[in-house]
Amino acid sequence: MKSVINTVTSGTLALALAATPLSTIAAPVVRTIKQTQASGTQAKLQTINVWNGHGVAISFYEIGETIKKVWLDDPSQILLDTDGCLEGLDQNCSSPGAGLIHLRRIKRINIPGIPQTSTTLLTVVTQSSSGERKTYSFRLATSNGTPKYSQVAIKADVAREQTVPKPQLQSLVKTQQTINQIRGGIVVAIKSGWMNQQDELHQRLQKLIGYLQAGDDISTAANKASVSQKLVNKLIALSNSSVEEFRSQKSGARIKNVGDLNSIIYPLFRR
Repeated sequence: MKSVINTVTSGTLALALAATPLSTIAAPVVRTIKQTQASGTQAKLQTINVWNGHGVAISFYEIGETIKKVWLDDPSQILLDTDGCLEGLDQNCSSPGAGLIHLRRIKRINIPGIPQTSTTLLTVVTQSSSGERKTYSFRLATSNGTPKYSQVAIKADVAREQTVPKPQLQSLVKTQQTINQIRGGIVVAIKSGWMNQQDELHQRLQKLIGYLQAGDDISTAANKASVSQKLVNKLIALSNSSVEEFRSQKSGARIKNVGDLNSIIYPLFRR
């Protein structure tokens, strides 16, 4: 008899699991809302559903902001609680602050002066570690049927975090000055007959300039272009000095190939 009961029980459980919709089993527990979607000038009012017997929490933990104050316009159907005390909600709250708001649906009660509506507005004021305050607005709606999530997590705007910061104006000006100095040194070297525009070294120096214009620092650009930092420094020095001063040095040989670099170019550029 006992084995028969176990068999029937197991079969009933299997049928119950099979009858459970896959969408219910796979339903996500956490719904995410980006900061810019709920706060700021570009925000759009986000709707948060609250189901019968299924509370929903709004978490500000991931962005590190502290909840300082909340307003619920219509408390006739939804109760609000937090994981810390808040001014206006709790008595004797000497140090207001919370990180999570819990919403729970109740049977509607009649509150004089408050019209009956299907939705209400929740306003949240937070403060960051630097003291900056932000306001978040959410539309709360009572819902029936199967709950779709248990928590709403407020997250930092990913697109904003991944945006590559633009170079500062001062950095751009300095880079352009360096490029101009290198170009000036190249002009001096060509006029002095130390290299010409067909040389492989000249082509590498043009690549160096291209990497600098693309945003690489001078050391990285030099490595990519296979140009020594010492030669770059000498080109800058050439640009800052007069052509006559360098023509007085021993010269006259032209670079035939990169192998001549150590024997000809470096001695000419050494101060």
